[in-house]
Amino acid sequence: MPKSTPIDWDSLDAVVADLDGTLYLGEAPLPGAVDFVTSCMARKPIFFLSNNTSKTPDITFEKLQRLGFLVRPEQVLSPLHGLVQAIKEHGFSNVWIMANAPVLAWLHTNLPHCNLRPSRSETQCVVIAYDDTFTYADLCEVGWRLQDGAKYWITHPDFVCPNPAGPVPDVGGLVELFSIGFGRRPERVFGKPNAEVLGPILSQFHASRVLFIGDRLYTDFELARRTQCQFRLVFSGETTREQWHALPGEKPLVLDLG
Repeated sequence: MPKSTPIDWDSLDAVVADLDGTLYLGEAPLPGAVDFVTSCMARKPIFFLSNNTSKTPDITFEKLQRLGFLVRPEQVLSPLHGLVQAIKEHGFSNVWIMANAPVLAWLHTNLPHCNLRPSRSETQCVVIAYDDTFTYADLCEVGWRLQDGAKYWITHPDFVCPNPAGPVPDVGGLVELFSIGFGRRPERVFGKPNAEVLGPILSQFHASRVLFIGDRLYTDFELARRTQCQFRLVFSGETTREQWHALPGEKPLVLDLG
């Protein structure tokens, strides 16, 4: 069995933690998570980075507070921040975004001059977020715009999202659907493992002195590898001990928050 490796706090200037499957699952904190965050906050700055774009940063902050994590809004990072910045930088005014209603409302507030439900002919870019309310009609709207040649972005590539009942479908599965159906793959990804999502942290701290904690190999561990951050893997989310053992080469260090 892989053993938990103690954290060398003297080697760190900051900690970044994933959320779903790392600190909580559904509406329950995972064992030891609240105490770990509280202890960490007494030692080092800690930030929270989730690929889950079914929720706005504000909703994520409120959830952390509700579950007992006494954090501040500025500690919460989301791929949605990078998405808003990119839309502004490209000067897009017509972007069709598949997202939950609260996320669309948050995006509208942050992009007041952007039409988030443009007609098919007006659409400059299609964006897929983690929408757990979409309909078949929404899939058709995306597919038509992809066929028409609109730019194609996604907030993150996760295939599933941890859930108390078992993993549930996420954006990555839809990417494969549209790849098979229309021969299109995303031109831009804003969440992990894209190193840009850690920009606000790496502008303040050297990557080698930042610890990232997560439950997923192809997003969390891969982000740490790309940025050269320190990393600890937890087994409370997607990755199993069997998958850890099957990894070729050097394996990520493990952390038991409990």
